[in-house]
Amino acid sequence: MTTYRACKSCKRIVEKGRKCPYCGGDLTTNWKGTIVVISPENSEVAKLLNITTPGKYALRVGK
Repeated sequence: MTTYRACKSCKRIVEKGRKCPYCGGDLTTNWKGTIVVISPENSEVAKLLNITTPGKYALRVGK
């Protein structure tokens, strides 16, 4: 079973590692909710969450 981690900075969800491959932030297993953004420029939710790059994101990330 894969334990997914979320970046504390950009909230990107990744499969492995200790640092986010996208922004270099620290990763945590303490996160909830998932959103997949395909077209951030056309998504009102992505705009509300300040997401500018397509990908899989956590809705809430713990410290």
